[in-house]
Amino acid sequence: MSAKASARALELAKELNEFNGGRYHDDGTPKTFDELEIETNALTDLLSSMALNESAKDLPGEEKPVRCPKCKAVPEPHDPDDDEPMVIQSARGEVEY
Repeated sequence: MSAKASARALELAKELNEFNGGRYHDDGTPKTFDELEIETNALTDLLSSMALNESAKDLPGEEKPVRCPKCKAVPEPHDPDDDEPMVIQSARGEVEY
């Protein structure tokens, strides 16, 4: 990552901390590290899922079938005329495309 991108990521991180309410509870008491970590993990999971959704929107069809990592089954091909998006469970949340 470039220095410019790293600086922008730091700016975003500071902004995103405000989404979680900052370092203090509404009553003014400080949050514990554990509380901050849980809130941050939930937020980054959501952001990762959203970013992957954006990236996956225009993916070309897979040339070889993708197998389920658990049962190894090959799912039916997605009907391109179907209005419902495909939903895949990623490591950071559900992704639709």
